[in-house]
Amino acid sequence: MTKEMYDVVIVGGGPAGLYSSFSCGMRQLNVKLIEASATLGGRLPLYQEQFIWDLGGAQGQLASDIAANLIAGAKQFPTEIVLDQKVATIRKEETGFSLTTQDNLTTYAKTVILASSLGIIQPRKLKIDGSDSYSNLHYLVVDVIKFRAYANQIVLLYGNPDSISDYAILLQNVAKSVILVTKKSELPNSEQFLDNVSIFTNTELTSFKADEHVISSVTLSDGQEVLVSHVFVHLGMKREASAITFDNFELATVDQHGHAFIQNQPDTTTDIPGLFVVGDLGGYSGKNYMLAACLAEGAEAAAQVAIHLDETAQRQLIVSTHNAIFKEKNDARRLTYFN
Repeated sequence: MTKEMYDVVIVGGGPAGLYSSFSCGMRQLNVKLIEASATLGGRLPLYQEQFIWDLGGAQGQLASDIAANLIAGAKQFPTEIVLDQKVATIRKEETGFSLTTQDNLTTYAKTVILASSLGIIQPRKLKIDGSDSYSNLHYLVVDVIKFRAYANQIVLLYGNPDSISDYAILLQNVAKSVILVTKKSELPNSEQFLDNVSIFTNTELTSFKADEHVISSVTLSDGQEVLVSHVFVHLGMKREASAITFDNFELATVDQHGHAFIQNQPDTTTDIPGLFVVGDLGGYSGKNYMLAACLAEGAEAAAQVAIHLDETAQRQLIVSTHNAIFKEKNDARRLTYFN
């Protein structure tokens, strides 16, 4: 049986990994992206209710919108995306690399782009039986929220008062009503709430009523039952170690801020040919850790992959406005852009 060999496997579905995937797609490479958590977006969901001002062309946009756009961009091309699989081992092979996950699923690739972070972010979850099975229960530190999608919905926010207050100020402009529930005694910025916001302090969620896998109402610790369309939970997060074992080779590391980063070059190359590092996992002198820089690294990594696979490949592609790969998409969008 012939094993499938990808041109490149990208490890990590945060901004650097997503833009690496998009950039590899522009080069028509055969791409697989493996993400350890159940959702894409990396660390952007940690502050998705905040506005980003230091990303060129996206100043003043919500982090959630930027995350959604990066995810949509990666899906512009036929990338195979695998979620909930942590890459545990990478082995150097004659033809490239093999990557094995914690479930012993092995993928083969000619090249690898490491775009993972120093730890896998997991939400602190509700201690309510069956809460993992509901389709309209969302954890705000990992799920990318498209605020406009909740127009005319009844939205309940539970947990950290600072965070749910910020979400409420945004959601109140689109939702039918917003219900805030917190164990704390007060909520910040409540003077900014509109009349469609209800507040329950010193209160907990105790149980759900559901129609199959959709929550229809929530029971509070004071005995009240409230109807809901969606439930958003922010109880904080925990970071799980995400170290990858390099089976038959070693990568040089550099200590920065008390952590060991993989030593790479500004062009994303490492001392192992065919293995490239982008984003937070890599370290070199003068590295810029801002979001804009990690996107640039993603584009550079795709160029390096292409050159590694074919030394005649162009490092600089034709810009998207004139690139033939986008002609059909451009024609379709031009006709409907203002619809």
